[in-house]
Amino acid sequence: MVEKQQNVVFGGNLWLKDVNLALSVSRGKLPDLRRAMTDIGSSGSYFGMQIPGEIEALTAEFDLNGPDKRIRARFGREPGDWTELYWYERIRDIVAGKDVGRMVYLKGLVNELTTASTSKGRADGPFGFKFTTIVHYLDREDGQTIHKFDYFNNTLVCDGEDLTATHNSLINW
Repeated sequence: MVEKQQNVVFGGNLWLKDVNLALSVSRGKLPDLRRAMTDIGSSGSYFGMQIPGEIEALTAEFDLNGPDKRIRARFGREPGDWTELYWYERIRDIVAGKDVGRMVYLKGLVNELTTASTSKGRADGPFGFKFTTIVHYLDREDGQTIHKFDYFNNTLVCDGEDLTATHNSLINW
């Protein structure tokens, strides 16, 4: 029998290294995962094909209920002066009645701030920031590594398997 599963996110929390932003976060969007595609053609074929290449650059976006100097202070940093973000989720499998924890770790830079406009002396929208130049991405759910991308070590782990181990040994990375 096939096991059925229906996961629903029941809560999330954002940490900026050791700063808990639980009361500030109004919206969070983790990076979309995409691979760059390369066209492959063969002589005389009626068919085109694309093969996946590198992982495209990652971007995470967050909105806060108001301006936060702890975030603003991270804007303008140079590569090497990295900012670490931790996103925690409580996921509920509503079929099995089981809670699962998820943690996503990002290491990169705050490269864009969006300030809220004001109307009648009050904020008229969220304060937002984009987290880019992501050099390390780790997605763990229920204690298992789902994805791990490490730019500096040229590491790509999918579902616990290091897909770059052979590649790195062949090119003597």
